[in-house]
Amino acid sequence: MNNRARFVLPCLLLAAAAVAGCHSAPVADPVRAATVPPATVVVPQTPPLAPVVSGQTPIKDALVSLIAERGFPPFPKGTQLTDMSVKDGVATLNFSKEFNALANSGDTTESEAQKALRSALAKFPEVQKMRVTVEGKPFDSQNTDWSTPFPVRDGAPNTGEDRQGGRQ
Repeated sequence: MNNRARFVLPCLLLAAAAVAGCHSAPVADPVRAATVPPATVVVPQTPPLAPVVSGQTPIKDALVSLIAERGFPPFPKGTQLTDMSVKDGVATLNFSKEFNALANSGDTTESEAQKALRSALAKFPEVQKMRVTVEGKPFDSQNTDWSTPFPVRDGAPNTGEDRQGGRQ
């Protein structure tokens, strides 16, 4: 009788699952499957991808996407990259007037914004340094001098000649 109970119980569980409309793959051990609750699958929520402005330069596209993705903080709400150029390894980023609010947001937020911009620009080998302006004028901050070009990578060379000399 004991052997019969071991055979009948799994058969009854399989029959009950079939009648209930279970469409899962067959289970190797129906007794264990009946006692272990099914796992819950949690799909993490990811933010939507930021829109990329096509037709610009890849560098400008990357920066526009970064600002749209990161939003506030660290970038002040409404901030737009209005112009960007690279000359002699220095990227000059010109932002809309909303960027000025960064000067009053604290050194941590300002540092996060600078780090995000540096990280985005460091992906482009032609960019060695960056300078930030707001509506064509140097960005004025109590925490950091954004108008003097500063390296986008740690340990970046000071001039293009230094970079060429180190490649021999």
